[in-house]
Amino acid sequence: MKKLLLAMFMMISSSAHAEWKLIDFNDEAAFYLEDFFATGGSPLIWQLIDYKNPNKFGNLSAKILWEMDCGKRVMRRLMFSSHPHRMGIGEATVMDKEATEWEKPALDSPQESIFILACRIDPNAGPKI
Repeated sequence: MKKLLLAMFMMISSSAHAEWKLIDFNDEAAFYLEDFFATGGSPLIWQLIDYKNPNKFGNLSAKILWEMDCGKRVMRRLMFSSHPHRMGIGEATVMDKEATEWEKPALDSPQESIFILACRIDPNAGPKI
């Protein structure tokens, strides 16, 4: 019984710690996704942006929670936070918990990369036959 409780505790504590995987980068930032997420349907995915220079809030990183609607091929932001240090370290200085409108991800953008990974489909492909 003790081993079962210990195993459950270790699973819960390890799932609370995010592991970030690099998925894209450009001249302004590097874009990461949380290592573990469910795919298909309407997945929720955490994204981390590590800026090369401070963003408009004077911070070096941001975290975004995205929601996908794989069937409609759209996504929206559920939450945004801006952090003073790289890799989302430090207490958020800006927090926005208001959901944005549903949008199709822009072609060749980090959002398109996230959508393709989460939904396992290309958002720019034609209707399924």
